[in-house]
Order: sequence, then structure tokens, then C-alpha cells
Amino acid sequence: MPLRKKPFSRNDCLAAAGTLVLAGLLALVAAGTSTAWADGPSTDVRQQALPPWTNGYLYIHHISTGRGNAAYIVMPDGTTMLIDAGEADPEFVRSVAPLKAFPPLPDASHSAGYWIANYIHQFAPAGRPLALDYALITHFHTDHIGTIRPTSPMSATGAYRLAGITEVGDLVPIKTLIDRAAPNYTVPVDLRACAEASGDDGRSLANYLDMVAFRKGHSEPVVGLQAGQLDQIRLQQAQKFPDFHIRNIASSGVIWTGRGTDTQQYVPLDAIKDCHFDENPLSNVIRISYGKFSYYSGGDIPGIPDYKQPYWRDIETPVAAVVGPVDAMTLDHHGNRDSTNGAILRALRPRVIVEQNWLSAQPGEEVVVRMASEEFYPGPRDVFATGMSPETRIAIGPIMDKIYRSYGGHVVLRVAPGGSSYEVFILNDADQTREVIKRFGPYQAH
Repeated sequence: MPLRKKPFSRNDCLAAAGTLVLAGLLALVAAGTSTAWADGPSTDVRQQALPPWTNGYLYIHHISTGRGNAAYIVMPDGTTMLIDAGEADPEFVRSVAPLKAFPPLPDASHSAGYWIANYIHQFAPAGRPLALDYALITHFHTDHIGTIRPTSPMSATGAYRLAGITEVGDLVPIKTLIDRAAPNYTVPVDLRACAEASGDDGRSLANYLDMVAFRKGHSEPVVGLQAGQLDQIRLQQAQKFPDFHIRNIASSGVIWTGRGTDTQQYVPLDAIKDCHFDENPLSNVIRISYGKFSYYSGGDIPGIPDYKQPYWRDIETPVAAVVGPVDAMTLDHHGNRDSTNGAILRALRPRVIVEQNWLSAQPGEEVVVRMASEEFYPGPRDVFATGMSPETRIAIGPIMDKIYRSYGGHVVLRVAPGGSSYEVFILNDADQTREVIKRFGPYQAH
């Protein structure tokens, strides 16, 4: 079972890297700074701190580590959730040269898991014990759960090694861990057996399952996301915010139908028979709603099968049909070229798009073209990336500047009480101060 996803190669990605004029113009991107070209309100607010969370606000932090996905959410009553804690394998990145991974951020003095926990510590609700009420793992690729190597340190528990989500969990207590395959880990096949049979590739999944076993042995909840359910992930004080909900859209190839809690088995049960399968189509998908505001997170689900792949490799189209319009979304599969098809753009029509990327192949040029096209939906759209390789901007060209407002930094959505409006803040990802670089909005929720 390939636990490390194979990126979509761009043979021409570096062809223009020697163009001195363009390279000079893009030097600030390589430095990890955030430059914005906005058709709406934006303010340069360097050296200012992000406004602290207060009761009634919804914060969605997209954490920039250069190593994979991590989104920290503080809900209106202070309930917290982390979606993924990626720490991609540098050895894998070197194997796909000339593609390049982003540099580790803010630096290489600590692991991505450590920096994610450090970020959470800085922005957690004040006056409360530090903890994650939920940690949601979308799927079991290493840029979402962390890469274990023989040198990875052991947990203080002695039961597993530390990287990605296992390290975060040792530094910030996780009350409930949610993934796509709990409690038995036999969907679509026996994942423990696959991990143990996959040598180095299976080490990270096996280590994650060791953490799961430890938690179960100590009565710490580990549950599977149930597609179709409303408020399986819920506020601690739900009665105070009746217009806040999280709908589970899809999990392990099961998709909500849009009616009650009914679901359909979209990925055929007999389609995957051995360990050689791709995790991406099985990702957990959710929609967060708060008053008029809504936000979509779809893990790495694909939407553009190649000519040799079955119909169910397009997960985005049936997902889009039940998600409907949203104000903001994070790009599926980091913006890789097999994702973000016309159906999902046409259905979701996001005003704000966040790209959590870590590799020079992200985004694919055709994804940028689709995002920029008003053939799928009219009106403005603002794209914010947690990072961008200079060679990617050179290869794709000026069309990016039509829709991208920021090319690097932590991307934070701050939704006003009641969900009527929201703002986007870009935080400096080059050091631990994480001051605000740019501020966009307010946007009106719809």
C-alpha cells in the first residue's frame, strides 16, 4: 500500500528557472514572505498581533510548516480541533527530483509536529487548559500524519515514535482522535497487515496504529468519522450556538446523499482487494457551517481520473453535489492536477480558497486555470497559499496574480460572531512571533 503519494510530475516545471528577470521579481516569494494583490479591501498590518480568540468567533488557522497539511480550528465556544498534522518524508521528496519541497518552516531546528504544537500553544483560547478536543485525520499519507524514520524519538509512553500527529499528541493532549478507519482498521483491507508488509513505507502507518492501540488501552477515545452524520464533531456548549454545525460529507468512499443521514457506498467494496491502493479517494470530508458562513475541507480527494482509472476516482463530483455553495474552502489534494475539477468549483463557488501546499508541483497549471475561470462561477475569488515555489510561479505565469492574493504564510480565517462576515489574516511563517503581514476583508458571508 503506497503510504507516500506520488505527485504529478511537471517536466517543464524548472525550464525557465534561469530567467534572471523573473527570478529576481520572485525572490521575495522564495523568502517566504506574503505579497498581496487584492481587488478588495486589504491592509498592510506588519508587526501587529493576530486578535486573540474571544467567545463567539470561529478561527480556522492553516498552519504553514512546509511539510504538509495542518489546520487548527477554534470554534465559537472554544472547542478546538486539529485537521491533520503532516510531516512529509524528505527522502521521498529527493526521489522525485527535480520537484522540490518547500523549506521547513519556521526552520529545521524542530520537527513539523513540534512546530504545529507550538503554534497551537500560541493561539489556543486563553484561560483554559491546553488541549485538543478533537484531532481529525483525513487519511493516512505522511503529509497528513507524519513520517517515521529509524531515528525518530520515542514517545514518553514508550509505545510509539514521534512525528506529525503522534508528536502533537504527546505535546498537546487529544481528547478524541478521529480517522477514517476506526475502530477496526479493516477498510478497505486490513491496514495493520498492510503496514507490516510494506517495509519502510508502512512504518508511519504502523506507528500511528501503535498510538491508536495505546489510546484504546488507556480509555482515550478513537473513533471513525461517520459519513452523513451531523455534529458527530460538536461544540461543548452547543446550546449557546445553535447555528453552528459540522456535517460529515464522506469517509472511506462512503458519501452522504444529502437526505437526512443517508449515505451511498460510492467506492465499490470489491474495488480494492490488496494493499496496493491509494488513500486519497478515501479521505474524510467535512463542511463547517456557522450562520451564513460555511467552509469545506476535503483532504486529498481527487476529481480528475486519468484514462486508466475507474469512475470512482472522481470523488469530487458526488461530494460537490451535496456540499453546495460555501464561502471558503481548502483545495483538495494541495491543488495537485488531479483535483479541483469543474464540478466542485461550479457547486461550491468559494469566495476564498486556501491552498495548503508543500511541493513545487502544487498547484497544477490546469488547476489554476480552472480556479481563475468564470465559466464555472461568476464573481471574484481570492486564493491564499501557505507557500509557493518560485519556479512554479515562473512556469504557470501571470494568470496566478489574477486570483492569488498571498503566496506564503499561515492563513487564518476569522469569522465574526453569528457568521455574518469574516476576514483573512496572513501571518509571518518565518519565525515564532507569527505577526500579521496582511489583512483582507471583511467579506460578507452568503
